[in-house]
Amino acid sequence: LHHPQPPPKMADSSKKSQDDNGEPQIISVAVGKKFQKYYGDGSSTPWLDEDPLLQRQIEKNQWMRWDGSLGTAQEHMHWMKEQAQSFMSDERHGEYRRYGEHKGVEYFIHDKLTEAGRGYGFFKLMGTFDFEPKDLLACMFDFGLTVEMDDTVVLMKILGTYYQNDKKNHQETTNKAHNPFVTAAYWSNAPGFPFQYRDGVDLSGYLIDNDTSGGDDDIGGGTVWQLSTSIRAGEFQSCPNGLTAENRYWAYKLEPIREKSKVKTRATLICQTLLNGCIPKILSNYMVCKVLIDYVAKAEEVIKRNKESGKQDMLLKRLQFDDL
Repeated sequence: LHHPQPPPKMADSSKKSQDDNGEPQIISVAVGKKFQKYYGDGSSTPWLDEDPLLQRQIEKNQWMRWDGSLGTAQEHMHWMKEQAQSFMSDERHGEYRRYGEHKGVEYFIHDKLTEAGRGYGFFKLMGTFDFEPKDLLACMFDFGLTVEMDDTVVLMKILGTYYQNDKKNHQETTNKAHNPFVTAAYWSNAPGFPFQYRDGVDLSGYLIDNDTSGGDDDIGGGTVWQLSTSIRAGEFQSCPNGLTAENRYWAYKLEPIREKSKVKTRATLICQTLLNGCIPKILSNYMVCKVLIDYVAKAEEVIKRNKESGKQDMLLKRLQFDDL
């Protein structure tokens, strides 16, 4: 695998976004430890910074989704939530085939949507975890933590941040006291030799339900949805020697529940990632569920450790998730 020439080294390995005006403080760029000698602190990304098509989308907040639909980042989040609500419904559970179980998490495959995705699996995962919904949400938007937990990460970089209650956006969040954000984020991962880097630009955010429709076990605040979908290939330039991948569907439904007076989370995930290139689909489909479950299981351990040290409370406050 050939690496691009390293950019000038910077003193800081991460930067925070939206740290003024009382807005969430988000780490806007992070580089995997093994790749810092090639990318420095990630501030120099000429294939992104000098791409006029990408920069125009960032400025205007008009994004072409992988299926050719044009809209704002906020609109794409609402579309993804609608898709997730449909694919996770009890009425559609019969469309899935049980695919296995790992660490107490069941996973299923949707054969018809897998076929529509050129053989890349459309999966549903279901499990209960020992953290609150906002804890996992915070992990998802902490790039520094993601780099620590996933050694395949090459580079993660926020290109733009938008808010559901932006005056320019007529969509309204269901929680008037909280203003969810959506990021346009570039990501790059290294599958390992001899495969090329895979990269993409995803619109990634969250929405909040105020209902407590899950019954007596549900507590406070309602369900949290963590959502993501890719922009279309060709709407940005892949990194040197990289290959564009595509996250068509990604949605976590995180439902707060009470078990023996303790808050836990009932998590359901639907996802479909097209890695493209020459990685065998049978290998991709076999490994993807295990990798996803291992990530959330590791997140459970990290959250527990960080709660004991006080780091989790600091992260929640920094992202303004402490009020969820």
